Amino acid sequence: MNVQGLTTAEGELVYLGAARVGSTHDLTAARADGIVNAACVADVEITTDSGYQGAGGTLRAPIKRPKGKGHNGWEKQANSALVKLRSAAERPFAELKRWRVLDRLRISPNRATDVLHALFAVTLQRSSLTRG
Repeated sequence: MNVQGLTTAEGELVYLGAARVGSTHDLTAARADGIVNAACVADVEITTDSGYQGAGGTLRAPIKRPKGKGHNGWEKQANSALVKLRSAAERPFAELKRWRVLDRLRISPNRATDVLHALFAVTLQRSSLTRG
């Protein structure tokens, strides 16, 4: 299953898109959910993983290594800085993946979206209770 989402810089999940078949490319799913267009229109910079290579606009993906060559110094530094920024964003996705119901989920992506959004709501409620 492929689900795209947005988090704050502090690592709070704020948006969860629709579930799609696992073979769907990350960039295709993000475009279908309107994430790419919304980020460009709002002029919000988003750090992404390498699955968003070539998205353009305000989405920042790691710099690809040229075939048969290595990264130069500044490319390594840029990728390292991007990874550090993204580390907090990975935590909410790891928390969602801990729900055992997702391990056994064998339904269509349309129905899985409802399950994921319910888990997202529960996760949001849990985090607000622990903060408050």
